[in-house]
Amino acid sequence: MRRRLSIRALILTAVLITLLFAGAFALVGLWLYLWLKENNASLGGHYPFIIIIFSSAVIISTLFSIPVTRFFVLPIKSLAKATQKVKNGDFSVRVEERDTSNELQSLVSGFNGMVEELGNIQLLRTDFISNFSHEFKTPINSIKGFANELLVDKNLNEAQKREYLQIIVDESERLADMAANILLLTDLEHTSAPVKEERFSLDEQLRRCMLLLEKQWSAKNIEPDIELEEVYYSSDEDMLSHLWINLISNAIKFSPPGGTVSLRCSNGEDCVTVSVSDQGQGIPADKIDKIFDRFYQVDISHQSEGYGLGLSLCKRIAELCGGDISVKSELGKGSIFTVNLPVEKKSKKQKSNRKSEGK
Repeated sequence: MRRRLSIRALILTAVLITLLFAGAFALVGLWLYLWLKENNASLGGHYPFIIIIFSSAVIISTLFSIPVTRFFVLPIKSLAKATQKVKNGDFSVRVEERDTSNELQSLVSGFNGMVEELGNIQLLRTDFISNFSHEFKTPINSIKGFANELLVDKNLNEAQKREYLQIIVDESERLADMAANILLLTDLEHTSAPVKEERFSLDEQLRRCMLLLEKQWSAKNIEPDIELEEVYYSSDEDMLSHLWINLISNAIKFSPPGGTVSLRCSNGEDCVTVSVSDQGQGIPADKIDKIFDRFYQVDISHQSEGYGLGLSLCKRIAELCGGDISVKSELGKGSIFTVNLPVEKKSKKQKSNRKSEGK
């Protein structure tokens, strides 16, 4: 309200003063005209007086127009120029913000914030396209290369053919998973809450997800280490299933052959905690905040695969369920991804009822 009052007060003051001076000069001019007419006098001797009056009017009008122009016109011109630059794709442009409180400065501040956000979106878009192309190019090149070998090399034995075909199948599945994750993430970005809520056994769901990935951890001779408390939870079961499968799949992917992937679930007072840990190479401390970005790839020489869309998808699902996801990592030892989901109010009430019944 103060901002609105300040600019309105300025406009009203300028208008009133302008009208006051205009009225005063009009009255003086009218008085002079009537006086001269009444006395049958000529204007010749009164030219200096008339010139002084009109000169004063011009000077006063100029003095009032300068601050009004600086206050209103210049910021609007600056906004117009900046808008044209943004239209041409320049998101580095900013309009100078003055240390005043009014609607124009609010508009300037909002414009600068909007341009900054557009610049960030453009940067993310560029990175996304670049990383997207890289992620899809790798399996496509692999499929193309091994398919070409099968077509050209007539000396391949049956074992080699089966190996090449299996690689083609695996890379095709990887492409299909990435495409499915892109579609799912796009849908989730336009969703403000879980699609459906149903009560289910969370610990049983986690066991099923680990079992679904048996082929992956068996191929690397990885030992699953599972400790799950009995937890019943109400949320979107299918959505959470995507979360667990992505986390466990990443843990398997980055664990060395013969390593261990741990899966934990515990029910606390305020939240249900699920953690997935691996014995991989870990994540550098300066990269931790970026791994939830789409297609982010940790720059470690021996790793040829990034996290794809998996972790950004996990983060979005956790947020939609009212929870959060975090990671702790140590180079050379591995990473622990932890998901905290809010405990249902209903569940809390049931717990308190059970305690009172026990007493």
